[in-house]
Amino acid sequence: MIIPNKFIKLEYNPATDVLWVEWPNIDEESVPELQFILSELLGTIRNYDVKKVLADSTKSVLSLADETYNAIVEQLVLDLRTTRLQKFARLTIGEGSREVAANKAADALKDKFEMRNFNNLNDALEWLNS
Repeated sequence: MIIPNKFIKLEYNPATDVLWVEWPNIDEESVPELQFILSELLGTIRNYDVKKVLADSTKSVLSLADETYNAIVEQLVLDLRTTRLQKFARLTIGEGSREVAANKAADALKDKFEMRNFNNLNDALEWLNS
């Protein structure tokens, strides 16, 4: 089922309890929209009581200062800690500063839920559904 949202693509499969999120392009001018997008994502996770998220960042272009990006990721970590999420899989292309922030987030969340990075969609889905 596709969850309507004009800023981000959200697709939820109730049978597997996986919410697929396709990250948009992010630049300095879109930070206010990104904050709204993240609040929408968190609302969806809470409203549908989602246990598994697949975040696809393979097509998104990130052009933010590292400090801005790190602050956004840190806030997302704090917010995700308040959900009942169990697994968070990230499809990635392995880009430098993004990965440093993602690994820091994974460390901060390891006591709350599992988070792993993948280069392959099938591997990510297999892990989420295991």
